[in-house]
Amino acid sequence: MCSKSEMDQMALKMMDKVFKPGQDPLQVIAVYNEWCKTYEETMGDGRFNGPIIAAEHVAEMIPEDRRQHVRILDIAAAGTGAVGRELHKKGFTNIDALDPSEGMLNILRDKGVYKITYQEFISQNPTTIPQDTYDVVVTCGGMGESHLPVQGINEFIRVVKPGGLVIILMLMKRLLEVEAYKDKLEPHMDHLEQQGLWHKKGRKVVPNFTFGDDGIVFIYRVAN
Repeated sequence: MCSKSEMDQMALKMMDKVFKPGQDPLQVIAVYNEWCKTYEETMGDGRFNGPIIAAEHVAEMIPEDRRQHVRILDIAAAGTGAVGRELHKKGFTNIDALDPSEGMLNILRDKGVYKITYQEFISQNPTTIPQDTYDVVVTCGGMGESHLPVQGINEFIRVVKPGGLVIILMLMKRLLEVEAYKDKLEPHMDHLEQQGLWHKKGRKVVPNFTFGDDGIVFIYRVAN
């Protein structure tokens, strides 16, 4: 059995590998297919609190008596299903998943929490998901080097019903340091709001998102 410090090092090594700059989507997927075997073990014990934080913010926006009727998509980085499991604890039962890694999705499916799974990579092109399908789209931890492009945010809006919610959680330092997002992501979000496509409901810095580092949560409501 590995010690806590050894597990920390394993997790950090895999994070460095998967978020390495300059990779193409197939290279990123290959790393996740490798990592899936140890992902839950290496990212447990408080190393990655994003799924808990994500579920809390979704629950804050949806009254308890509506949760069984709300259709949610855990998009772009559903991974092994941690967000879905946390949502399920809060009474959400109609949850689908999108992730590009077959290995991650195989583990996720075994959890029995998600209904439909999509094995796709979010890019500048639309996914196979029909327009206006979901009440809520949530993504947690899938934004970083060689991952979700800024223009991929448009797909979140496309698949959400008018009046639905988009909730985005990411590591704060990725917003500030990753070249693809720095001075680009929030201006693009603002541009989409200026176009009347969605309206900002919240922007919040949250502590201890992963490995003690702060995260940031964006909440938007899609225009009717």
